[in-house]
Amino acid sequence: MKRKIEITQGKIDRYGDINGDFDIIHYDHDYAVQRGFRGTLVHGPHLSGFACDMALEKYGIDWFKQGRLRTKWIAPVCPGDELIVEIAEDGTITETVNGAPVVVGSATLERA
Repeated sequence: MKRKIEITQGKIDRYGDINGDFDIIHYDHDYAVQRGFRGTLVHGPHLSGFACDMALEKYGIDWFKQGRLRTKWIAPVCPGDELIVEIAEDGTITETVNGAPVVVGSATLERA
């Protein structure tokens, strides 16, 4: 299963409003560039949220009670990026930008 997500500053701003993280690195382009990034940064938990959404699609309602998500953020994602979110049959998660991994992990069901 695969999904393309266009990253915009508006998405970053709305996510920040939800989670309350107003760190300047997410909102001030010039500041982020001065720190060595291509632009402002997507919040890490926002990236995990995309993977969680894919897991819900894959596992259905069982995801709410038995789902386990593990993610590792390994590279920055900035406005203008096209994020590709993939979940494999075995639950392996890979998120990429321009073919390079930015998030890796897994989404599985824990059986009781």
